[in-house]
Amino acid sequence: MATEPAVLARRARALLRRTPAGVLSTWSQSMPGYPFGSLAPFAMTHEGRPLLWVSRLAEHTRNLAAEPRACLTVTEAGGGDPQALGRASVLGEAHQAPEAEHEALAARFFALFPEQREYEQLGDFCFWWIEPVRVRWIGGFGEIGWIEREEWLLDTPEWQLGERRIVEHMNQDHRDALAAMLRARGEEPREPSMVACDPEGFHVRSGGRVRWIPFARPCRTADEVRAEMVRLAREARAKAGEAASG
Repeated sequence: MATEPAVLARRARALLRRTPAGVLSTWSQSMPGYPFGSLAPFAMTHEGRPLLWVSRLAEHTRNLAAEPRACLTVTEAGGGDPQALGRASVLGEAHQAPEAEHEALAARFFALFPEQREYEQLGDFCFWWIEPVRVRWIGGFGEIGWIEREEWLLDTPEWQLGERRIVEHMNQDHRDALAAMLRARGEEPREPSMVACDPEGFHVRSGGRVRWIPFARPCRTADEVRAEMVRLAREARAKAGEAASG
């Protein structure tokens, strides 16, 4: 039985949310008719648009300015047979993000890539995002299919403007919960801190590494985020208790 598109979409978005870079394919202007692939760090907006921070001098930026059609391909990390790993290709049109969105996009992108902020001083970097048209997802046997735009994009969460408050609250009052969640996933926490939150999960920085932790279901309201954080914390502590008693 084929997996429902909404399930495929969620699994594919999860891959992009936890992966920091992919291969961006654009139409070459230097070699007309040929595709041009480049490694591109990216973040995901709340809705599911890949967000890029690019130099106007970069080859792929010049390509996109002339022809916006592009593809971002992301592959699951891991060893073994590469054909058995999950992968997603987001096909769409890339556009420079509106200037009015710059502050919010910068907060999201630089939370994940703080080392990139220094490029702001150069004055030639700007944000672009890919407006998805269709997504190809391959997650293993029986999990291959196309995901349409309406299945891929999420509604903007009610709490989007309050994301900073969520992050600050978790870091000020619940670092122990963040540490427990990391331990439950096999990672020893080192000064963990939440850096970003989205409707499907959140990013935690620990010891210089950023990890995305998924929610059980999309959270569209602040109350839903709060309930999911409580559930994850209880689940992590229960697991720790089981390990200690075993």
